[in-house]
Amino acid sequence: MKLEEIRRQIDVIDDEILTLILKRLEYSGIIAQIKLGNGLPIYDEAREQAILGRVELVSGKSYKFVLPIFLEILSSSKLIQQEVRNSAKED
Repeated sequence: MKLEEIRRQIDVIDDEILTLILKRLEYSGIIAQIKLGNGLPIYDEAREQAILGRVELVSGKSYKFVLPIFLEILSSSKLIQQEVRNSAKED
């Protein structure tokens, strides 16, 4: 394979990753509304540990490379949930 071919394939993968991240963030906003309606906190340590455990199990030897990515995704999800909560307070 040529470099440009591989780069095109990576671009396609990047687009897919972005689409999935945006979808995940959308669901995080929905979860925030549910949590708010039920008086639940934004941070759920057990859920976060379960997610990271699954990431470790699935990624195997690549875990050290994907862990920072998932930590950032979880952080962004919490930020969105906080934003939803703050918006609800303003209303």
